[in-house]
Amino acid sequence: MTRLLLPLGVGALVYLCVLLAFDTVGTALEDFFTRELIFCIASSYLILEGNRLLINLFESKLTSSSGFKKQVIRLVILTGAGSLLLTSGMLISYFSWFENMSDPMVYSTELQIFNGLFLFVSLMYQGHYVGYYYIHNKFQQELELEKVEKEVLEKNKDLFHYMMNPEFLLVGLESIVIRIKEDDLIMADEGILLLADIYRHSLKNQEELVLLKEELQAMQSTQNFFKQFVGKNIKLSQLPESKDLLIVPRTLTKILEAIAYSQLSSASLPLPLNFELSDNDLIIKFDTNYSLTNNELLIDTLKVIKSQYGWLNGKLHWQDLNVFSIYIPLERQFNSQPPVQPAIQ
Repeated sequence: MTRLLLPLGVGALVYLCVLLAFDTVGTALEDFFTRELIFCIASSYLILEGNRLLINLFESKLTSSSGFKKQVIRLVILTGAGSLLLTSGMLISYFSWFENMSDPMVYSTELQIFNGLFLFVSLMYQGHYVGYYYIHNKFQQELELEKVEKEVLEKNKDLFHYMMNPEFLLVGLESIVIRIKEDDLIMADEGILLLADIYRHSLKNQEELVLLKEELQAMQSTQNFFKQFVGKNIKLSQLPESKDLLIVPRTLTKILEAIAYSQLSSASLPLPLNFELSDNDLIIKFDTNYSLTNNELLIDTLKVIKSQYGWLNGKLHWQDLNVFSIYIPLERQFNSQPPVQPAIQ
């Protein structure tokens, strides 16, 4: 329908513009439907269909992001050349057949006006489609970029969830084997249960966020395993109570592993970890006592964990002053409300 009706409007507008150019509007309006109007409409059909043909030829090239500007330049050049050839050819034919004028110099003014008008129409027509394909390509590029970012995020999330410290696993298994050889089956069973609980927590959580209390329970299991089977004595202070706070899975267990291997501790000199809840942050504090061999492990682990918090509003950060402090952002469940502060009497 647009292909049929649009040239009628374009042709009429071109005809009126030509009348305005020659200041004959008042006279022509008395007999508006003339041969000149039919010529303008027929020329509009040819020009618009020619532009549509060019768009069809260039469509596959314009929808590809590579060489888009080069294809637009080619399209504009062909559009201009085609418009000038079609308009000039039709106008020369019109004056030759209907006005018996064979010399184009006689109607050179009409040639310039018609060519200018139809060239403007052609460029407007092509500009509409070029703009559409430009926006389409930008939208496709953004979709592809978001898709790649989403895939990278998913891979990083899965890698983070399932990333296991091989040293922790092997040392733990060796300790269990030693208990079995010593016929201390009770301790061996306890070690197996603790190790199973730790990795069950790691492997079962497919969500982006889990309850903080679940992560704290896994942290306690990891602390008990370190104490009894790895010889790393980490003493956890009173754990904060939280019913609706969420955290990225494996955050606390990985931090505890990094602290245990990067800090010196023993049964007689345990390393205390203190926990605080401040606004929507969980703060872990401890006095540093760095190991000589794994002193960089804690910072490297925190950098890996920080990359998993990029999509949250808060950012994981830390301070290494007199007391090492780790600030872990937390989220609240969607249907939970922050606690109401009592009014000051």
